[in-house]
Amino acid sequence: MQYISFYKDRLPFKPKSNVVIYFDVTGIGAKRYYHVLNEYYDRIVEEFRCGGLEFCFLPKIARNMDLDTIYHYFNPQASEQESLPYRSFYDDHDLLEYIVADFNARHLSPGLIQYMGENFDKESTYTFSYTPIPAYFDDSPISQIQLYVKLHGVNEDVFGSSRESHLQFAESISENEDVDMMMSEVQLMVEHLRQSGVGEIALQRLFKPTQQLSRMHIQYGRIFLPDYNNIEIKMPPLSKAIYMLYLRHPEGIMFSYLPDYRDELHHLYGLISGRDNREDIQRSIDDVTDPTRNSINEKCSRIKQAFLREFDDSIARNYYITGERGEAKRILLSRDLVTWDMPD
Repeated sequence: MQYISFYKDRLPFKPKSNVVIYFDVTGIGAKRYYHVLNEYYDRIVEEFRCGGLEFCFLPKIARNMDLDTIYHYFNPQASEQESLPYRSFYDDHDLLEYIVADFNARHLSPGLIQYMGENFDKESTYTFSYTPIPAYFDDSPISQIQLYVKLHGVNEDVFGSSRESHLQFAESISENEDVDMMMSEVQLMVEHLRQSGVGEIALQRLFKPTQQLSRMHIQYGRIFLPDYNNIEIKMPPLSKAIYMLYLRHPEGIMFSYLPDYRDELHHLYGLISGRDNREDIQRSIDDVTDPTRNSINEKCSRIKQAFLREFDDSIARNYYITGERGEAKRILLSRDLVTWDMPD
């Protein structure tokens, strides 16, 4: 058995031992094997599935997904009519820079790689097994895959096809999870790509997340992002009141100091919710500012998810409430980008 090592601190994804990745740094396989992999894709996936493995062949996975929708998730400033610029979904040459320097990977023939474990010698690395695709693969692709699974499978029927895996991931979310915490369809697609072994490289290369931050306009308690096609960020009233509180305090607020801001939060919640029952409002405010309860963390999770439903975390982290444990939490967005149109 042959092995390939990747630098752990450079590889932009965490490998999983049950993912088998089609690997072709030479480009030879593009003409020789792609048509076979596409023609027999469903059968190949099924054979891997029976061995408890998931097959990662990104060009095929990509064609099963709405790439223009994903493109807009990474580039919310793009107009609705703008589509993904044409380019190859994935080029294995991207992996060359992550392979340990003393390994001559440029002469590797197309093959399958599978994560084997972490090596702590000299420099921490990830080790993958490497199995070249035989020259006669296109004559008997299924039997060759069956042989691979016999040697490398984990004998657990835990993965289905790309679509099935996608649905399994969606179903893995707790049935008791609040609807506001559920992932959107595009989030699920992006997450599936990330979990497909080399997804993060392809996502960054193909979709090139925007570096442009949108202005934010607060209009009578509603949150709009004018430069992102005027997206409205929706969240429950109490979560929105907490978000407004942090917007008004760019210096940040530690969770343990929130009781000092109860009056201000009470005022914001009253404006946003339209509720008249002062006792109900006060009870909600007391719960969320009580440092012995988990309510504030739950609300911050809903706030974060409200932005992640609309665009990738590389953008969203500038908008939601963030901060290290024990430190003041804050919203990173420059307040120069925020305008208000609501009563004081």
